[in-house]
Amino acid sequence: MKEIASLRACLTVAAAVLLAACGGGGGTPVATEPPVAGTDVPASATSSSAGAVAFVKSVAATSDNTAAPISVGDAVLATSDTDEPEPGI
Repeated sequence: MKEIASLRACLTVAAAVLLAACGGGGGTPVATEPPVAGTDVPASATSSSAGAVAFVKSVAATSDNTAAPISVGDAVLATSDTDEPEPGI
């Protein structure tokens, strides 16, 4: 009887450890280019509307609610009056 109780306790602890290890990941989006000085915004997001959309999509795809906030500083995302709207948005 003691063996079953200790086995159950070990399995419970192992399950708790596995579940705790599954919660990590995410972080801030990985920029493939250097960010604008003093921010986490990639330079392409400030120079083209396609770059801005790609940056916003990468931020929206991050589901880690415990990640550090993104520093946007004085960065201004690019806009365009001539580019067609992206159909996926």
